[in-house]
Amino acid sequence: MWRKPWILVIAVLLVGLSFVLTSKAAAQQKVITLIGQSHQVPGSPEYEMLSKISKKVETASGGRLVMKVNPVGALCPGTREFDAVHTGVLDFASNPFTYNKDKWPVAPIFTCKAGGMNAHEKGVWLLNGGGQALVDELLKNYNVINVNAAGALLPPEIFLVTNKPLEKLEDFKGFRIRSAGDGAAIMDKMGAACSLMPVGEVFEAMHRGVIDAFEVGSPTINWSMGLQEAGRYIYLSPVRTSHEWNPIIFNKKKWEALSEDLKRILEATWGEEMYRCYSEVVTSDVGALENFRKAGLTILPLPKVIEEAFLKEAEAFYAEQSKKDPFTAKVVESQDSFVKTYREVWPRY
Repeated sequence: MWRKPWILVIAVLLVGLSFVLTSKAAAQQKVITLIGQSHQVPGSPEYEMLSKISKKVETASGGRLVMKVNPVGALCPGTREFDAVHTGVLDFASNPFTYNKDKWPVAPIFTCKAGGMNAHEKGVWLLNGGGQALVDELLKNYNVINVNAAGALLPPEIFLVTNKPLEKLEDFKGFRIRSAGDGAAIMDKMGAACSLMPVGEVFEAMHRGVIDAFEVGSPTINWSMGLQEAGRYIYLSPVRTSHEWNPIIFNKKKWEALSEDLKRILEATWGEEMYRCYSEVVTSDVGALENFRKAGLTILPLPKVIEEAFLKEAEAFYAEQSKKDPFTAKVVESQDSFVKTYREVWPRY
C-alpha cells in the first residue's frame, strides 16, 4: 500500500512535466506575422526580392515567421513607405532613401551618388566601409532600422534614350529631358531642361515632342514598359546612376521583439538576396539590350565630352550641397575617401 502515494506523486510530476514541455513547444511554435509593402509593382526586381525573402524566411523558421508582402500603394501611398514603417502601419518595407529628401538633404546620396562608386564598391562600403554606421546615424530619430545593409542592389541605369543623336556638348544643351533626383539637377546645370513626369506618360510625351529624351531605369525596366518605340537612340554610361541601393527597412520595435534566431535567419536571407537580385538583373539587362538592338534602336556609349562635363558638374553640385548640410558633407567625404582608397589598391577591379 505504501507504494500508491509514490505512484500518485510520480504521476502528478509527469503530468506537470508534460504540461511544461507542451507549453514550451507551443511557445516555440508561436507564429509571428509581419506586414510589409514594396515600393514597386509585382514582377519588378525589388518586389520579387521581398517575395523570395518572405518564402525563404518562413521555410527556414519552420513557419514561425511569416512576412506578408504587398505591392506599392496597397497599404500606404507609394513613396511613403518609410513613414508607414515609422508609425507602425507597416512592419517592414522597401523604400529608396531618395524618396525622403524632405527629411534629409543627403537622402539621394544613399541611393546613389552621381559620378560616385559602382555597385560592388557600394556594397563593400555599406557592410565594411563605414556606410552602415552612417545609415544608423541617418535613422537615429526614427522608429526605423536597416540591418546589415539589407536591400536591393541594382546595376546602372540607361543614361538617356533620345530621338536624335548626341555627338557634342552643344547637342545636349536645351534638351528637354524626363529625369529625377540629383542627376536631373546636374543635367540642368549642363544646360538641359529636366522635368519629372509619371513613367506612364513618357511614351506619349516622346511621340508628341513634349520631351526630347528620358531616363526611367535599367534596360530591363525600359523593355518591360514597351519603350522600344519611344526613342531611337540609347546612350549608355554609369555616371548618372552607376547603381541603385534600395534598403529594406524594419519597424525598430518589431525588430527588437524578434528572438535572436529569427533575426539571424533574416540577416542571412537578406545577404543572400542582395547579390542574387543584382546578378539576376545584370543578366536580364544584357538580354534586354539585345532586344532593343533587334527592335532597330541604336545603342551607343555616351560621348566622352558629355560624360566628362557631367562628372565636372556633379563634383561641383555635391561640393555645394556639402556646404549647406554638415551631414551631407560627412557622407560625401566617407564615400569619396572609400572609393579613392579602394581604387588605389584595385584600380581595375
